Amino acid sequence: MNSKNIIIIGAGASGLAAACAAAEAGARVTVLEKNHVPGRKILSTGAGKCNLTNSIVTSGRYHGGTSAFIDKVLKTLPPENILAFFESLGLLTAQDSDGRVFPRSMKASDVVNALVNFASWKNAGIKLLTEVLGIKKTGSGFEVLTRRMPPKWEKKSPPGPQTTLKCDNVILAAGGPAYPQIGGSDSGYDLARSLGHDVKGPEPVIVPLKIRESFITQIEGIRVQAALELLAGGKVLARSRGEVLFAKYGLSGPAVLDLSRAAVFALKTGPVKCRLDLFPEYTVADFSALMLARREEMADRFWRMFLCGLADERLMLLLSDLAKVGSDKLVSVVPGKAFDGFARLLKGFELEITGPLGFEDAMAAAGGVETSEISPETFESRKVKGLFITGELLDIDADSGGYNLHFAWTSGLLAGRAASAQ
Repeated sequence: MNSKNIIIIGAGASGLAAACAAAEAGARVTVLEKNHVPGRKILSTGAGKCNLTNSIVTSGRYHGGTSAFIDKVLKTLPPENILAFFESLGLLTAQDSDGRVFPRSMKASDVVNALVNFASWKNAGIKLLTEVLGIKKTGSGFEVLTRRMPPKWEKKSPPGPQTTLKCDNVILAAGGPAYPQIGGSDSGYDLARSLGHDVKGPEPVIVPLKIRESFITQIEGIRVQAALELLAGGKVLARSRGEVLFAKYGLSGPAVLDLSRAAVFALKTGPVKCRLDLFPEYTVADFSALMLARREEMADRFWRMFLCGLADERLMLLLSDLAKVGSDKLVSVVPGKAFDGFARLLKGFELEITGPLGFEDAMAAAGGVETSEISPETFESRKVKGLFITGELLDIDADSGGYNLHFAWTSGLLAGRAASAQ
């Protein structure tokens, strides 16, 4: 029988996957979680439905670290094995047209319950409301200093006494600082640093973006389908297409989140703009022909009537003001320069990005423990034998669409298997 005693710090995606793998291998597993429930972040992913992976996972979807690191990870545990893992837990899944995979029930709670049920069945213990204060490497393994934390609704209750736990191996799966309101923090980085690891960043990514133009408040709450280009130094850095939400601070929505990582890092070297094509289904030539024909057909109507049916009225009136076209004018008396300017805005509405919102609104964090210090086959530290670091704590982040969670499951499973085998 496996006699390894393993402590896993964090009951998030990678921590729970590691617990399942290590416990299945027969190790004695204890998971320490500071929240009052396991899988707190999992429960909020995919608007509560949990986009747990994607049908097409490639190294090109990942950022940070090196492509060689991700290539080795995906070779060691091929992507199709993640779906097989969840099938072994009894979880049925469903896939949408974009390749995103969800639990068939569309309930993130079923993902958490499947993981916790399996880990518990294999005799893994999960200690909730338990904060890790420090990790010490000893000659025979590790000492983990902990204390009992009161739940957040007991604000006046003090922390409990400190307790030291001993183990053979430690899996550090404490997660990153995204969504601190549901438990995200940088405490895992501090623990990694205390054991000699270098930590890069972190920076919020997959995050809404703030813009400089104050007129954006006039169109707060409007949603459009658009094609986006991220511009810096006269070059297009990234492109996306999909829903955009105009907010009082700037831009959000799936198409914006897809560009956000590139924007965050481009801002470190200079100004960045986002160009929105509000009619991406038309070529420039076809859209120009449409607008000219519309102008001719509606020459004797007021400009507000011309705008009706194009797109959201508030957005059209704002762009009209920017092009210096008055809504009370007849279409026939709108100067050609103003009309052309308005038409150009519809195909190229540029806004200057000033920065991202904070970790409270970010789906992920870029940065973390340097991947050169971690084995891609086992996720064991190259600096501290018996220490494994997984998931968000590493300098790996991915596009939205299930790829971040896929990496969390993968790293947790590999770490759990390796830690129990040593």
